Amino acid sequence: MNRAVRAIVCCLVLLMGMPSHALAPSREHSKWLDLPIQRLIEMADKDFNDGNKKDTALLCYTIVAGRYETSMSLREKEVCKDAYMKLWSIYFYDFYDYPKCFDCLTHALEIADMADIEDANIYLGFGCMYQTISEECANKELGATALDYYKQALQAGLRTHDDRYTDMACTDVLSMARVQGGLSQIHGIWQNYLLLPENNETWILRRYNKMLYQAFDHVEHHQLEEALAMHDRQLQLIDTTQYSRLIYFTHIEKAKVYALKGDLAAAIASVKQAESIAVGLEMKDCKLEVFDLMARYYQQIGDHQSRNHYYNRYTMLKDTLTNYQQLASVSEMEFRNELKGMEQEMTRIKQHREVMSVVTLVSLGFLLVLLVLLYLVYRKNGELTRSNQSLYQKNVEMLRAEEEERRMRRQLQDKEQQPTPAAATPANADVKYKSSHLSDADKQQLLSRIQEVMECNPEIFTPDFTLERLSTLLGSRYKYVSQVINEHYGQNFNNFLNSYRIKEACKRMNDVEHYGHYTIEAISESVGFKSRSTFVSSFKRITGLTPSQYQRLAAKGSQ
Repeated sequence: MNRAVRAIVCCLVLLMGMPSHALAPSREHSKWLDLPIQRLIEMADKDFNDGNKKDTALLCYTIVAGRYETSMSLREKEVCKDAYMKLWSIYFYDFYDYPKCFDCLTHALEIADMADIEDANIYLGFGCMYQTISEECANKELGATALDYYKQALQAGLRTHDDRYTDMACTDVLSMARVQGGLSQIHGIWQNYLLLPENNETWILRRYNKMLYQAFDHVEHHQLEEALAMHDRQLQLIDTTQYSRLIYFTHIEKAKVYALKGDLAAAIASVKQAESIAVGLEMKDCKLEVFDLMARYYQQIGDHQSRNHYYNRYTMLKDTLTNYQQLASVSEMEFRNELKGMEQEMTRIKQHREVMSVVTLVSLGFLLVLLVLLYLVYRKNGELTRSNQSLYQKNVEMLRAEEEERRMRRQLQDKEQQPTPAAATPANADVKYKSSHLSDADKQQLLSRIQEVMECNPEIFTPDFTLERLSTLLGSRYKYVSQVINEHYGQNFNNFLNSYRIKEACKRMNDVEHYGHYTIEAISESVGFKSRSTFVSSFKRITGLTPSQYQRLAAKGSQ
């Protein structure tokens, strides 16, 4: 989009959101639109890590994310995806703008899917958002959705060997599973987590998660003293400011166990320890939870004065957050207006009212078209999801049918020693192999031997397996082998070999228990592909799905 077109678009956006007396946007920020991505990221990261201000970060990440194009390199796409994730963090923790959070996560996931990138952090973001909304609305269905996203995050972390997000996701999976019906529903994924090693970087969090599982398991079996002892061991393990949120979380869980025992005095004492952390670090979401718990516990013991004290603090904080959301929205609009201003100067003209009317009508038409497009995109995404599910099921059924056909063919050949019937010969085969001396009986016999090698010999999944090697194993001339493959299957040797490799890759992806933690590259290499791009293109051609789409559907089907 050239400068003139961009100026017109930004002018429309500004006029929609500004009164007629609005001032022109900042020229300084307009110049940022021409800065290189690396410079914008440096500016954004510096402001993002400051903690007290996010103005520059919001503007710079928005520019970077808005530059996304499908023609970008993989590295550039990853930068745009990460910019959307930084925007999600700002909108979630600083502006409490959940619709904008959802928009950022959706864009990040779209980029990851189209670029075939696996990112556990995206699923963690969705899970965190749905969990927060479910807690605010007391909606268990949204909580179940949050748990599903946390599971996806954990599975993605296992597949990509991302220790940080794997451990973070595991903690979230455990806490949500306990709320949503118990640990039994995560048995399979928990067993996979237990197989992970404890190294210097991960041993504390992995040991913490194992203790957390045991504590929750004790609660489920009404072994409350054992659960309290396990929470105490957790606190000893993470007794450092590096894990402040985990320490807070552990005190809260400990208080809930005391409440189950009926020891509300101990529960209140434990919540007060959590309160000191939440207040000290100014964690608004945690303070809200603490005040709510304290009000409920004091209500149960009949201390109405203390109950009213904490209930008032809870109400005031909630009102403050609501007001802050409104102020944050105003602040965000100011940033967006500056960003969209570019080189457009607001000037006075004689027919100002008429221009404003025209612009308003055009803007409304633009919004209407945008809403229609969004609806169409939503429908298209739903159709695509159903289509992918259908393709996956067809591939699974095809693999089963082929396996049954092989079994029956072997039984028939063992009993009757009959050769495999020949398929219809392609129209050009007679011309191409006119000089061949192979009889029909020879072809059928050679075809049977080819099928036996391709179905029984694991050597076909080695990277250097060739037509010459297959001919050697068959004790035949390679041109005869090539002729039979071409006539029977209507394809050359490479496509023929790749079809067997892709089907084996599908089988391994379906076996989530043994291969669920494998990356796409690992699956590709295990069946003999040297190039990821060749594997992806062959997989898409044969199955109709990308490897990542198939792997996610296989993982979902195993739950």
